[in-house]
Amino acid sequence: MTKAQGNKKDNKIKSDKTLSKKDKKISKIPNLLVKIPNFEAIKKEYDLTEESLTPIIVLHKMSEVLELYIKIIQQILQPEEFHSMYECGAFDDEDKRKLLILYRKIMFIHRDILKSEILNEENNLLSLIPTIHKEIIILKPVIADIVTKMQKVWELNSKDILKDNSMHYFG
Repeated sequence: MTKAQGNKKDNKIKSDKTLSKKDKKISKIPNLLVKIPNFEAIKKEYDLTEESLTPIIVLHKMSEVLELYIKIIQQILQPEEFHSMYECGAFDDEDKRKLLILYRKIMFIHRDILKSEILNEENNLLSLIPTIHKEIIILKPVIADIVTKMQKVWELNSKDILKDNSMHYFG
């Protein structure tokens, strides 16, 4: 063994011994995450890389998806921009009532993630990941249908969206 190889080995031994308890705990987290049911599907769904495999990062990615869903619904329930004002015309009062119920459900899930991130209890974080993932998978086609309905107002032949085909100022 050369002197350089010996120094590398000594450095590796020293760095392993100097790992703090916190660092050792972090290095075990991916092993805990792998035990989550359907974890490979979760990694793919939220574009997770090996470097980002901590429970808080996974939940944060899930939170981003929920925030997108929240924004979509908010644009219908409380339109502020022209495109939102135009698109909300595709939804009648009954649709908006259902959207409000859906909005409340998504907000509850989102706040559950927020609370778990604040408390930062490993077991709670780990148990929440598959639960939130199941909810997002259920919500995905519902949100896609909403976006499809929003998109249809932009078709050239969508005259029936605005009943009298006129624009009103909402200010």
